[in-house]
Amino acid sequence: MYRSAFHIPDGLYFLTHSVGCQSKTYDEMVKSKFVEPWRAATADIWPRWFTALEDFNAGLAPLIGAQANDVCPQTNVSSAVSKILFSLPERPGRRKIVLTEDDFSTVGFALAQAKRMGYELDFLPGGARLADIDTWSAALDDTVHLVLATHIFSNTSVKAPVADIARIARERGIFSILDIAQSTASVPIDLDSWRPDFAVGTSLKYLCGGPGAAFLWANAETAQMCTPMDVGWFSHEDPFEFDIHNFRYADRAMRFFGGTPSIAPFAGASSTHSLLNEIGIEAIEFHNQALLSRLIDAVPKETILSMTVNGSRGSSIILKPKDVDASTHALQSAHVHFDTRSGGLRFSVHIYNSESDIDTLAKLLAPHL
Repeated sequence: MYRSAFHIPDGLYFLTHSVGCQSKTYDEMVKSKFVEPWRAATADIWPRWFTALEDFNAGLAPLIGAQANDVCPQTNVSSAVSKILFSLPERPGRRKIVLTEDDFSTVGFALAQAKRMGYELDFLPGGARLADIDTWSAALDDTVHLVLATHIFSNTSVKAPVADIARIARERGIFSILDIAQSTASVPIDLDSWRPDFAVGTSLKYLCGGPGAAFLWANAETAQMCTPMDVGWFSHEDPFEFDIHNFRYADRAMRFFGGTPSIAPFAGASSTHSLLNEIGIEAIEFHNQALLSRLIDAVPKETILSMTVNGSRGSSIILKPKDVDASTHALQSAHVHFDTRSGGLRFSVHIYNSESDIDTLAKLLAPHL
C-alpha cells in the first residue's frame, strides 16, 4: 500500500538505515515551497520561505513527541551537536563527557572538540550492554558534564533506554543529548515526556526526506540558559530587525539556528510528514519488527551479529556470511540494495518493504550463511 508513495530502486531495497527512499511528492513540495516563491521574487519571499521551515517543524514535531517551537532546523547532526556543545554553561568539577564506542563517528568527532575547553571524553564499551540502564547509571556520576545517548545504534541495532538515561541525567544535574537519527520514524519517540535537554536527528534515513534537513530539539527550560556561539540573523529574536549592534537570542530552540538557512532540503523533506503521521509510528514499528522477526526466523541464529530481541532493537540487522565478498557480489548481482558493517551484511526494513521482500532475501542469502 505505502510502497506506491515512494520512488523505489529496482530490486530489493534494504538500505533505509543509510538513505531512505524518496517520496513521490518531494519534487512538488520543493517546487511549491521553494522554487515558486523564488521565481515570483516578491518582497515577501523570505516570509514565504520561512513558512517552509515552519511547516517542516510542524510536520516533524508529532513524529518525535514534541512541540514545533522546540524544534530548530539544522544542516546536519554534526553541526547540531557542535552548537549544543559550545552553548552550555560550565559547572565547576564537571569535566567529563560520556558517550560510547558504538556511537556514529560524526558525533564523536564533534564532541572531541570539547577537549580544547578542558573536557575529557569517557567512552562506554559497545555491544548489547548498552541496552541495560545499569551500564549508563554507573557512568553518570557528579563529574559528568554531558552525556550523549544514541537511541538506536546503527552498527548493532541495539536500542538504548534513552528515557531512563534522560531521567537519571536530569536527576543528577547532567546535560543530555539524544541521537535519534536511526530511530526517528522507525520507533516511537516522546521527547516531551522523556525530557532530555536536547535531541538531534536527520531526515536522511527513516524520515525519507534526504540530506540537508537535519534538526535539533531543545528542552525549553534548558535552551534559555544556553548561549550558542555559532549564531546568525536567524538566531536573533527578530531576524528582520537588522540592527547590527543589538543581538538578542531567539526564544527556545530557534537560538540554535544560525545564519541564512537552506530552504529546498526542508521543503522537500516535509513531503513525507503527512504520510508518516497518518500511518503512525507505532504501526510503522510493528510492521518493521514483524519483517525483522520473519528474517531472523529464516536465517541461522549464529550468523546474526546485531541485536535480535524484539523491543530492544531497531529496524536493521547485520548477518555474517561465510564469505563477505562472494555474498556481496551475489546479492548485488540480484539487485539487492544493502551495505556492509562489522564484518557482515547490513539490511534494514521500512514501510515500503514487504513479507515478499523478506522471503526473497532469505532465499538469496541461504547459500551464503
